[in-house]
Amino acid sequence: MSDTTELVSIDPATLQEVGRTPVTTLTELGTRIERAHNAFATWRTDRAHRQGLLAACSYELMRKIPEIVPLFSMEQGKTAEDAGGEIWISAKCFAHNARLDWDDVTEAPEAAGRTARIEHRPLGVVAAIVPWNFPVFLLIAKIAPALAAGNTVVVKPAESVSLVVGKVVEILQSTLPPGVIEIVHGGPEVGRALVEHRRVRKVSFTGSTGVGRQIMRQAADTITPVTLELGGNDPAIILDDADIEGAATILAKNAFFNTGQMCVAPKRAYVPADKIDQFCDAFAAAMDALPVGYGLAPGTKVGPLHNKAQLEFVQGLLDKAVTGGATVVKGGGRGTDLPGYFLEPTLVRDVDDTAEIVSLEQFGPVFPVVAYTDVEDVLATLDEQEFGLGASVWGSIENAEKVADRIDAGSVWINQHNALEVELPFGGTKSSGFGREGGTAGVEDFLDTRVISIKH
Repeated sequence: MSDTTELVSIDPATLQEVGRTPVTTLTELGTRIERAHNAFATWRTDRAHRQGLLAACSYELMRKIPEIVPLFSMEQGKTAEDAGGEIWISAKCFAHNARLDWDDVTEAPEAAGRTARIEHRPLGVVAAIVPWNFPVFLLIAKIAPALAAGNTVVVKPAESVSLVVGKVVEILQSTLPPGVIEIVHGGPEVGRALVEHRRVRKVSFTGSTGVGRQIMRQAADTITPVTLELGGNDPAIILDDADIEGAATILAKNAFFNTGQMCVAPKRAYVPADKIDQFCDAFAAAMDALPVGYGLAPGTKVGPLHNKAQLEFVQGLLDKAVTGGATVVKGGGRGTDLPGYFLEPTLVRDVDDTAEIVSLEQFGPVFPVVAYTDVEDVLATLDEQEFGLGASVWGSIENAEKVADRIDAGSVWINQHNALEVELPFGGTKSSGFGREGGTAGVEDFLDTRVISIKH
């Protein structure tokens, strides 16, 4: 372990300290995993009891929204409105999983001289590793189906959101039996120890593609299955027959939600060359409804980026694009006098797919617009790209469905973007990961299959 004994949480808007969290020692980590392992024996046995407790977790989260929001906003940087909304959808996720039904046992087709049954069984201890951009929802999106399936969970949040995740876990621990959910804090050493522990039977990770690759390597030593929800560079394709102004208005709101720090947010738009002016005018007008400021200040719609490194990365992409000939239509400044990691929503045009601001995942409040003359060229570009998390197509349903059918991504929306629902499965293809969260597929990801075959 490193010499660091505490994690320091910083308000990304004011750069003031919010609080500190003790780093979990390897001895403590082992103890918490053992507690979860011991709790599994009882937790797995009674689905109706589990469902009742998951419903109670939903109620408790909803009830504690006013208590969680200030800490959430100060530590992560998002607005109070967005923080409250994230807790609300997390509570809904618990309620959804409390209602899910599936067959624990199915009968296999008969064969001469034997009968057989197929059992769907919980795995055991699940490691849930959570990023900083949506730490509450992405936590619940993992633990709610894992608990519904009968597993127990050990959570490791990103270091910079330890306070709010710790607060949420504390609320859940007050509702659930001891050991059903545990939490550990720390950096890569703690994460590695969790992933490689012999008691961990499943790893569910959301975060960068680079870290996802590391976790796959670490889990390989113990042959531990993993679910990876990784990065995305999600395009919006505007067709000739689209409602240009309507699409631009919706995309402007989606692109800058959570200051653009969302893996499935629209990261760029491909627009017919003869409609670029119309699209950019409508998009820029919609940006007027997105004031920048402190997350807890009334009326704020866009807060700071979460950390200095992310701000410098996004600012660097913007500066390089402008140097390369891109035009900033609107934005580009800080948008506030606060000292934190601010970059106001920024719209950029006159770029192509060779610009890094288009080819890389910005994960920030900069939105490039790429002109095209043939949608076949756009589809060829997307086919070559590394990511396959989400995409949207805008136009008549008939034409949009034809284009959507050719996009290799886990979610493709038509005339909408970012339309995530807890009832539907979500995940990626290619370097955006594998496995699914949400819907019944989310629970199935936390079940194993066993066959009992009986000779007569």
